[in-house]
Amino acid sequence: MDFSAAKRRVQRAAVRLARIWEPDNSLPWRRNPSPYRIFLAEFLLVRTRWDMVARLYEAVVDRFPDLHTLAQASEEEIAEVLAPLGLRKRISYLRKAALYLLEHHGGRIPETLEELKRVPGLGEYTAGAIAALAFGREIVPADVNVFRFLSRLTGIEMTHPTKGSPPLRRLLPYLSPARGGPPISALIDFSRIVCRPRWPNCSECPLKSFCAFGELNQASPFEALSNGTGNRFGKGRRNGVADLTPD
Repeated sequence: MDFSAAKRRVQRAAVRLARIWEPDNSLPWRRNPSPYRIFLAEFLLVRTRWDMVARLYEAVVDRFPDLHTLAQASEEEIAEVLAPLGLRKRISYLRKAALYLLEHHGGRIPETLEELKRVPGLGEYTAGAIAALAFGREIVPADVNVFRFLSRLTGIEMTHPTKGSPPLRRLLPYLSPARGGPPISALIDFSRIVCRPRWPNCSECPLKSFCAFGELNQASPFEALSNGTGNRFGKGRRNGVADLTPD
């Protein structure tokens, strides 16, 4: 499929998802959202299943209700609360991020992608998710789930397990709400719930009639399932990009 055809397919999918797919606003970080609550949620969701974060999230907020209390806590105190989530280095980066935001931003979460990417522990995806979800920036953050969805939809190969490929990255803006696409939270939910890594729910997918993976699945289910976790149609880790690296 050439890029123009892929773009038209993505635009069609974006409009349809905007019309029929609602985000799951029952998730605790989407109830009474604030920049801090979204920042904290996105930090906790790095390489961690959403259901594990959902179970622990309110306890974390109760213990650390703002950046000041988070920055004043020791790593041991943070570890007591976050231990069930694993990923030990997250604890150090979370405290460093809070201290950085107090020192450089007066305890506020910055609004721009470039400022967010300077915060310790925030990589491209997590910074983009905060900018889009907390401040409505016209950014389409893409973790492995979103890239896998685009790869399956268009048939364009993922050449990197978490960064997609240059053509897939060029297609991201056509999913934007500013261009008629769904809310970013709805896109994230759809790619996680329907276009999931191993057993995608193609039978209930509203895009199956014009999805490259769906077409292959109808023609040859065995081949589709094989490719569904293979490189051509979006191989990648279940929980997204590991952003916890120094900037």
